Amino acid sequence: MAITPLDRLLEYKMHLLTDSRQPRVFATWWQDLATAGFATWFFAGLALSVNARARGWEDGFLTWPHLVFFMGFLATAAWIAWILVRAHRGDGRTGASAVPHGYGPAIVGAPLFVVAGLADLLWHQVLGSQSAFASLLSPTHLVLIAAAVLIAGAPWLSAWRRQALGVDPESIPLEARMAAPALSLGLVVAALVLFLNYLVPYAGTPAATALMLETDVPIPVAGMVFTTVFTLALVLLVSGRFRLPTGFFTVALAPAALMCAALTGFENGPYVWVFIVSGAWLDFLVWTIRPELRRRRDLLVFAGAWALPVWAGFLIATGSATDTWPVAEIGIGAPVVAAVAGALFMLVVQPEQRREPRSVPVEPSPFDDVIARAKAMTANKSESQ
Repeated sequence: MAITPLDRLLEYKMHLLTDSRQPRVFATWWQDLATAGFATWFFAGLALSVNARARGWEDGFLTWPHLVFFMGFLATAAWIAWILVRAHRGDGRTGASAVPHGYGPAIVGAPLFVVAGLADLLWHQVLGSQSAFASLLSPTHLVLIAAAVLIAGAPWLSAWRRQALGVDPESIPLEARMAAPALSLGLVVAALVLFLNYLVPYAGTPAATALMLETDVPIPVAGMVFTTVFTLALVLLVSGRFRLPTGFFTVALAPAALMCAALTGFENGPYVWVFIVSGAWLDFLVWTIRPELRRRRDLLVFAGAWALPVWAGFLIATGSATDTWPVAEIGIGAPVVAAVAGALFMLVVQPEQRREPRSVPVEPSPFDDVIARAKAMTANKSESQ
């Protein structure tokens, strides 16, 4: 039976999918930076879509912000595919061996995004468009954002794997080496802020926040507590793994700040600036207090030193923008509550270390006698043999 060109093509595809069992390599710093750059285009399209929905400009699936979003996805997927092709042509790598460390989830995320996008198109055709809040809980939207996170997080996971495996970093300045992980992490945080925006005070407008505080609705204060704990957890996660350059958290929180702006149609300018300044303040505290040392007292100081001025600034921005100032109890108590919640979180992750182990009386177990007899019988049997 003659072999057709289609047979040869299928055979070649199977060859590409077969693992060549070569040691996997890492993407270079500039490849990670390019991946983060393309992913930024990808997420910029998402922010445009969110902004258009907030302003009432779009209704449906086929809109120009969605076009920018999907074009950014195609550019990012094509770039990652080029990295794999380059590995195959250069070293003959195939299968998993051609995938750089940290890029495995992105390989899963790309086809998952396509499937979810088609499912979302069908969803819109059948059920129409959703409300702003319902769209955050739409199954197809949740799968889409999960796939986007898998793709955009590749540079961050690459740096994480390099550190976990103890691979020597590339001989370039620290700022250049950590630029891609910072931007990649920032995109992941932006995705989380988008889908959890009801828990993030920056995602509202000063007018809405002032109205809730004036009518004793505690949602903004609850958001302060959540955002504080989330931010401190992020600091502990990152500082415990990497040596950080100055400005890391400013870069990492900037995409989230812009996403918060898009959620309101860019009507919360004061909050965006407070968000960005909070990232710069976070960098300063990391540089001075050094949370990577995990000293309990310093972690408690870190929690209070970040939460108190940041949320005080948030409330001042609210009052300045609306001329509706919160009562003194809320203006003073809300930042204090957030700081205390952050301190309690630090106590959980870094409890007091005892110098001497506490002695606990141990009562005899009813199984101790049975275990002793079994050991004796085994020993006797070994000696008889």
